[in-house]
Amino acid sequence: MTIPPGWHIGNPLHGIRCRSRVATSWRATAYVVGTIVALLLVSAVTGTAQTMEPVAMAADMSLLIEHINELVRIETWRDEDRKNEETVRANLKKIQGKMQGWIDQFRQENKLKNHKPEFFEWMSDDKQYWVFGYRVGKGTRKLAFLTHLDTVGPGSPVWRPFEPRQEQRMYRGAVTTFLVGRGVIDDKGPAVVTLNVLLQFLKQLDDQPQALDGVTFELLFDTSEETDLSTSKYYDKHPDAKPTLGIVFDAEWCIRAEKGIERPSFYVAKTLDAEQGVWINDFLTSQGPTNQIPTSATARITGVTGVAHVLLDHIAANVTRWYRAYEFDDPSYQSATLLVKRDGDDVILTANVAGAQHGSAPDENRAKGANPLVSLANFLAHLADKGVLKDNHFTRMSRFIQWGWGTMVFGEKHPDLLYRYDTIFKEGNGTTYALTQLVPEDKGVRLSIDIRYAIGHHAQGWNGKEGMIPGDSLFQAVFQQLVERYRASSGGIEVTFKSSTAAAPDIRNPRNEFLTVVNNAYREVIGESCPMHAIGGGTDAKGHPELVAAGALFTESLGPPINFHGLNEGAPLIDLENSAKILRRMMLNAVEMQ
Repeated sequence: MTIPPGWHIGNPLHGIRCRSRVATSWRATAYVVGTIVALLLVSAVTGTAQTMEPVAMAADMSLLIEHINELVRIETWRDEDRKNEETVRANLKKIQGKMQGWIDQFRQENKLKNHKPEFFEWMSDDKQYWVFGYRVGKGTRKLAFLTHLDTVGPGSPVWRPFEPRQEQRMYRGAVTTFLVGRGVIDDKGPAVVTLNVLLQFLKQLDDQPQALDGVTFELLFDTSEETDLSTSKYYDKHPDAKPTLGIVFDAEWCIRAEKGIERPSFYVAKTLDAEQGVWINDFLTSQGPTNQIPTSATARITGVTGVAHVLLDHIAANVTRWYRAYEFDDPSYQSATLLVKRDGDDVILTANVAGAQHGSAPDENRAKGANPLVSLANFLAHLADKGVLKDNHFTRMSRFIQWGWGTMVFGEKHPDLLYRYDTIFKEGNGTTYALTQLVPEDKGVRLSIDIRYAIGHHAQGWNGKEGMIPGDSLFQAVFQQLVERYRASSGGIEVTFKSSTAAAPDIRNPRNEFLTVVNNAYREVIGESCPMHAIGGGTDAKGHPELVAAGALFTESLGPPINFHGLNEGAPLIDLENSAKILRRMMLNAVEMQ
């Protein structure tokens, strides 16, 4: 195992304990000599290693919470058609101004003279991609903390997403204080934590003007991580800007592998309305990005005006009972709550989400909640099969969903095509399918799916080399076979598709030099090694080996009580606090090596 140039494994005061766990190529004499030298140097380095232990956050916690609340109140979510882009950018500028104000105020109140964070920003020529941040220090070795300031949409106004507050929730077996509001955990809360950590650390260093001569600290804020991933575009344009080590503070501790990402859309062409009976006149999901399980799915059932009211009355009176009695493809399946109302003669059916909403976690959603699109589509297909609803493009899409996935999320309906797992993304954590959007269009109806895929769905296998696997996925061929199979089984119903690979699987050695540095800081603060997770998420670390996705969460669960990308999003305050201590430890370790 190699160590990044200029970095070390642990506090020099702990040299024997820490170094005994690392590179086996070191000789025994190197341990002794290195430890003695470190101990001698400690007394000469103006107290750095002796006095700069990570400090508790309690003293500045109230200010931290206040700053997070301020950012939550500023809406930075983009709607699907980007019509609010101008507003989002103006609000991001407001946040930029607030952050600069906090820095200036902190320096003034604490009478700081040294180590002033310098602002920087980058924007692509077409102004689509935009990052900004702060740097401090003079060294070529750079430790960066990366977060983002855009969020997913609110999903619903009912939970008051932009009115930040605190709640007590059960978390990891204990009643825990949570911050609640859109962005508190993804990723405005963590962004504020990184700024707080930097400022508090610089305060400790203010009487040591040369302390950062050999290292640079950087905060980088992405403005479109949920939609465009500006950070990767920035590094592609300026590879020399990459840090020695970057912490993508937008996940959980610690990530060693990320699945590939595929974003297919399936289409059924529009049909003519029936001349008798009743049919689905509209079927759509709530607005949201492809990587978010929808908050609701709504279908409007209608018929010939003045003729079908008897049939519609019958459906309205009985549909709740039918829904409860319907046997989904799994007896243990927990269906979404169904609400029924009338609009004139029409019957409106609305299913509402429960549980996790992140597109990478449909398995967690299914285990403890329900995807409203999945529940309603399966039920509507059943009504069509029973002859209650006349055939049209909406019933055809519902039947395709029922046939292709049913209520399953791992592709169990067609395992030869859709079901994959491997030694990294193990069984129960293989390729997943989150049905996230159903959108009526001029020419028919579109189904969009968020796929996080295992190695077996990639065109090239993994040869053990770290990083992203070269090439694209196999889904073009997979989906071609799938729609042909459906055409044959459905009596000739045509379903077309478009699909593209957003990212290949990215796999790291848990003992590589970058994860080793992160794990060491984690271990010194928490007292045990950091778990090494293989996840479905698509973080800014993907494709950049020097970037490690780590923190702020200490759980793999993205559902309640966290609700990542979901209604009632919450951030456990204790996770933000402990994460801050780990980030401080990384900064301390970097300074101590000078």
